Amino acid sequence: MAAAVALPSGRAWAGPGPQAAQQESPYKDQSEYELAQAADKETDPHKKIEKIKEWEQKYPDAKLAGRRTFQKANALMQIATAAYGKPGPPELLEDGRKAAQDVVDNFNTYFTDDVKKGIGATDDQWKTALGSVQIQAHAVLGWVDQQKKDYPAAEAEYKKLTGLNPNDAQSYYSLGSAIIAEKNINRYSEAIYDLARATAIQGQGALPPAGEKTAEDYLTRVYSGYHGDDMKDPKQAQQVKDDIAKLKQQALASPTPPPDFHIKNANEISQEQFKNQDEFNKAHPDTALWRNIKTGLTAADGDTYFAQVKDSLIPPAEIGMFKAKIVTINEKDIVGSVDNVGGDVTLKFEKALNTKVLKEGDAFEFKGVVASYTKEPYMLTVTIDDPKEDIKGLPENAFSAAPARRAPVKKAAPKKK
Repeated sequence: MAAAVALPSGRAWAGPGPQAAQQESPYKDQSEYELAQAADKETDPHKKIEKIKEWEQKYPDAKLAGRRTFQKANALMQIATAAYGKPGPPELLEDGRKAAQDVVDNFNTYFTDDVKKGIGATDDQWKTALGSVQIQAHAVLGWVDQQKKDYPAAEAEYKKLTGLNPNDAQSYYSLGSAIIAEKNINRYSEAIYDLARATAIQGQGALPPAGEKTAEDYLTRVYSGYHGDDMKDPKQAQQVKDDIAKLKQQALASPTPPPDFHIKNANEISQEQFKNQDEFNKAHPDTALWRNIKTGLTAADGDTYFAQVKDSLIPPAEIGMFKAKIVTINEKDIVGSVDNVGGDVTLKFEKALNTKVLKEGDAFEFKGVVASYTKEPYMLTVTIDDPKEDIKGLPENAFSAAPARRAPVKKAAPKKK
C-alpha cells in the first residue's frame, strides 16, 4: 500500500526571491510565507498537520488553500497507512483508524476542484488518486477492525473495497476471512465464494505468489472442513480440488454470488442420508447431544442451563467422544469444529502444547469438562484433564504430561426442555 496520496507534489512554492518582484506573491505577508514553508518542510505527518492547522487559523482565506488542504489530506493518509499491516500496538492502530476515518468523513472537503487546481493535477491523475485514496482509507479501517476482532465492522469496510475495485484479490480474501471469523455457518457459502474469487483473479489486482499460495491453502481448508471432506483420502481430496476449480470459474464471472448460491455443508449432506431427524440423532448421538447443549446455552435462560451443565464431563460414557477438527492452535488450547467449521469448542490444557506436530484441519475425538461458554459467536470451553485419555486421533507427543486435577462432577448434560 502506498504511504501517501499518489499525486504530483506541484510547482515549487513561490516565496521571496529573485522572481518575487516580477510576479505577485501567493502569500499575504512574510508571516504566512514562514508558516507555509514550515508546513512544507515538516516530515513528521503529525507535526505537519499541527503547522497546517495554525496556518489555516491565521490565514483562512489563503491563496494556496487548495494546496494546503492537499498537504493535510496527504499527511493524514501517511498516518493511516502507517498502521496498515501492523498487528499493533493499540495506539498505532487507533491513530491510523482516526486518520483514515477523518479522510473518509471529510472526503468531499479534502478533494475538491480547488484542491486539484492547487496542486496542478491533471484530470486523469486526479481520478486515479481519488480512487486510490478511498481504497487506502477503507483498507486501513478494515485492517484495524480486524485486529480489534470487530469482524462485522471489518466486513463492512471490505465490502466497500470490493465495490470500489471488484478486481482486487486482497479485498476479496480479506472479506471472506472476515465473514469466516464471524463464525456464522449460514454465511460460509458466501465467504467461500469470496475466497474463490480472490484466488481466481489474475494479472493486475492478483495476489502475489506467496499470498496466493496462502489463500489457496486457506480456501481448501475452509471448503473441505465445511463440506466434510477427508483430505487424507485421495479421492475426496481430488473431488475438493475439482469442486474448487469450478467454483473459481463461477466466482471469476461475477463479483458477487447469485442470490440462491449455496454450498451444502457436512451436516446437510449427512442429514440427507436419513429420512428424519430421529434417524439422524440415532446415527449421530454425539452431534445430537452437542446441538442440544448449544440450544440450551443460547436460549434466553442460557445462564440457568449453564449452571446445570457446568463441571459436567461430556459426552457421557454411552456416547463416548465428540468428533471434531482443529480450527486454530494456541499455546495451551485448541479451537475445534464440532458442528461449525468456524469453531464452536475450545479445549483448554494444563500445559503447553507441542504445536509443531498439530495441523489445522486435523480430525480428532475428545471429551472434556464444561468450563464456560459465550453465546455470540457461540463457543463452548472445556478443560482436558488427561489428554491421553480424553483425546484420540492426535499425536501423543502433542501433549505434555499433565498433573492430576480435581475429579469432575460426572453428571450427564441435561436436555433443554
